[in-house]
Amino acid sequence: MDKLAILPFFLTLYLLYKGWDSHKAYVMFFLPVLTLIPAYYDTKLVSGIPEFTFWSSALIPIIIFWFFKDKLAGYQFSVLDVIIVLHLLFIFYAQFEATGYKDAQKILFRETLQRLMPYLLLKALLLQGRLRIKALVTITALGAVVSFFMAYEFKFYHNLLDSFIRQVWPFSVPWDGSMSRFGFRRAAGSFAHPISAGYFFAMVTPLALWLWREKLYPNQRVGLVILGLNALGVMTSISRAPIAGLLLSLIILFYGWSRSKLLAGGYLAIVGIIILAMAIPVFVDYVSVTRDNAVTRNQENAAYRKEMLDNYIEVIKERPAWGYGRYTFPVIKGQRSIDNEYLHIAITSGMNNLIVYLAIILLVLGRLLRFIAQQPGDSPRTRLAWALLAAWLSAIFTQATVYSGMQTTHYFFMLAAVIEALVINGNQAFVSQNTDQFTLVEETSYHGYNFSRTL
Repeated sequence: MDKLAILPFFLTLYLLYKGWDSHKAYVMFFLPVLTLIPAYYDTKLVSGIPEFTFWSSALIPIIIFWFFKDKLAGYQFSVLDVIIVLHLLFIFYAQFEATGYKDAQKILFRETLQRLMPYLLLKALLLQGRLRIKALVTITALGAVVSFFMAYEFKFYHNLLDSFIRQVWPFSVPWDGSMSRFGFRRAAGSFAHPISAGYFFAMVTPLALWLWREKLYPNQRVGLVILGLNALGVMTSISRAPIAGLLLSLIILFYGWSRSKLLAGGYLAIVGIIILAMAIPVFVDYVSVTRDNAVTRNQENAAYRKEMLDNYIEVIKERPAWGYGRYTFPVIKGQRSIDNEYLHIAITSGMNNLIVYLAIILLVLGRLLRFIAQQPGDSPRTRLAWALLAAWLSAIFTQATVYSGMQTTHYFFMLAAVIEALVINGNQAFVSQNTDQFTLVEETSYHGYNFSRTL
């Protein structure tokens, strides 16, 4: 039954044969498969080639058609493309140094499909414009579907998005832990771990809020439900970092979307000072414990992360350049779970690759901030830029407490694609305007350099 994982490959081929282009297949088929089906189910076809998952099976035909039939439709080069490729090459070389070519080529194949190709395809799709808003609506709607099932899991301790596959899968799957807080299950949905689920929704909720505010959902009531479910997804994960990331997003949007930045900034400064004055003593007392003398589970988790940083920084110093490889790093004091994406990169592929990864983050952030500074204060495009800034900062904040794996890796690089497309698109309208209503952009003709013309 594990060969079910290659079924999306043939379904994608059928859709492409029936006339779908690569962009439509990406939005309407690949994104649902990626988001709704857990990414940790895979199958081995023949020895010597990487395993296939449901999502990779769906993506590979789309990549082939995009390259050879659609002739890279919508693609425009940017420096970020090169840095992401360099990031992948560093992952490959680090694993090659650690365990040799066999493991390195496998990891390069998987990471290319996880990081580079979702980024390139979504960036090209957004620059072409035909499915621009539909892609964002689809992502948030899929998030709402996952959150709906997570609400059931939260209450009844049963993951409906995982159990139906797990029952027929012939091999053991490691992602089956049940975690709870306050008498409720920490819901994970299709994302393997509650904190990964929360991380996804912390990234997506600002986009859902922007789509609803600009009236870009087909129905405003439906849009409000989608927005509410995405926000609920953060809460049912009961994960502190994503919840804090969502609150950070809302603060950024409050400031960015306000008409008076001075007034909003002053209000936030006053509130921030009051909160810090109250929170700092509590925080210091909270983290000044070890796992041995922790009183609560929350204190134990905080102590775990502090000890993890102390322990593994010493490990990194022994092999700083290229690290230890993805699966062969030394485990200190049983701390196999590296709950920090930046630390995980440094351990597995070295400080060289961590620098490249931080360069990706800072380049995207810098270009977005520059774009915001050049835009008029109150327009749909400017408000989208602020929503993307909120999502990006939430993501890089959350990664300090979570390993970015499974679907969250895809979505982090897809978020970079949305930002890059907006910045490249410059002053071209990201949404069309019809009197005072904003509608979906569904252009059918293109003019020069892939810039879509909106009438």
